[in-house]
Amino acid sequence: MSYSYLASTPGLKFNYSLFSVPIGWAVGMAPLWWSISKANSAAPGTYDNANPGDSWSKLDSAPISSQDKRRIRRAVAANNNTHVNLPLFAAGLAAANAAHVDSSSLHLYSAGFLISRVAYTLSYIFIEDDQTSYIRSICYLGGIGSCFALYIKAALKYKNIPW
Repeated sequence: MSYSYLASTPGLKFNYSLFSVPIGWAVGMAPLWWSISKANSAAPGTYDNANPGDSWSKLDSAPISSQDKRRIRRAVAANNNTHVNLPLFAAGLAAANAAHVDSSSLHLYSAGFLISRVAYTLSYIFIEDDQTSYIRSICYLGGIGSCFALYIKAALKYKNIPW
């Protein structure tokens, strides 16, 4: 495989796709960090780092507005959802890299996953009505689509290998 093949994305002379996994982890952690900050700024001591699992059970009795409580709960759920989906993305990315999928596709689908997760998280936290909640689902499906595209691209490359 040639260097020019790996550097096929205009303006990018390196395959940056694997950096999207730690970035994806940080994107997944951001809503949890926001939740902790929001809860402790509204009611100091709500989040207890020594007993993090019990912290969210104290949320109901904390003097925090009901809207903020709902947002905090949804942010924690967005954090959990991202960490459930991150292995699917990482495995697809690893498979696509191992299959030598072109870097343009790797960059496109990696960026698509990350952008969809940011949009998903923001829509999950801040959309509170049923009429527009479908936006969150569309963002979710966009990220899953990026993951599946990586697997499909890898499979198409591997089908040409005589096993």
